[in-house]
Amino acid sequence: MKPNKLFAFALVTSLFFFWGFIHNLDPILIPHLRNVFSLSHFQASLVDSAVYVAYFVMAIPAGMIMKKYGYKYGILIGLIFFAIGCFLFVPAANTISYVFFLGALFIVACGLTILETAANPYVTVLGDPKTGAQRLNFAQSFNGLAAF
Repeated sequence: MKPNKLFAFALVTSLFFFWGFIHNLDPILIPHLRNVFSLSHFQASLVDSAVYVAYFVMAIPAGMIMKKYGYKYGILIGLIFFAIGCFLFVPAANTISYVFFLGALFIVACGLTILETAANPYVTVLGDPKTGAQRLNFAQSFNGLAAF
């Protein structure tokens, strides 16, 4: 693998670790939101729902983004959505609004959807097509490592 592609592969692999880590913060966040907002079990389950509904809603648009702009810009767009969602946690905390938190989580998950839709195929094209599956498996192993 060429040095510039190796660097790109390392960066994208770090994103796999990053979103694995982020997904494991949801179960930590739920008890805190339950305490602050006195949520029922159903209301608390909406935290996970906001995340997974975003995957359902954004899967096809994410593919359209990849088709129009390519993998690199798709990764950037995903990171921008992710950052916007994270920054929205500040006004959500300041206004003490549960719905605001759900919206921010939804936007974070939209960013992760775009990011994952771009990063998975991008890893496979960063080198010899014969070893694309190996690169993808290696990169995805960092997702599991972050879950540990």
